[in-house]
Amino acid sequence: MKKKLYYTVEKETQTFNDVQECTGYKSITMYSIENDTPEVIGQINDVDNSTKSTEAIQDYLDDNGLGDEDFEMIQL
Repeated sequence: MKKKLYYTVEKETQTFNDVQECTGYKSITMYSIENDTPEVIGQINDVDNSTKSTEAIQDYLDDNGLGDEDFEMIQL
């Protein structure tokens, strides 16, 4: 049975001369649900917008010893 991994994606912005603009990067926050409460299990910053979020998450999981586990990734 696959474990469920929930995630959110936020575009990174910066303000220049009172104008907010995108930087070309995004941040991904990953969650699990424990006792009906979302728990942050990791965050990835400065991901290039052209990179698929699920690929960045899989790289994070691989780098943190969770690459062998089977996750269903669900974007919130």
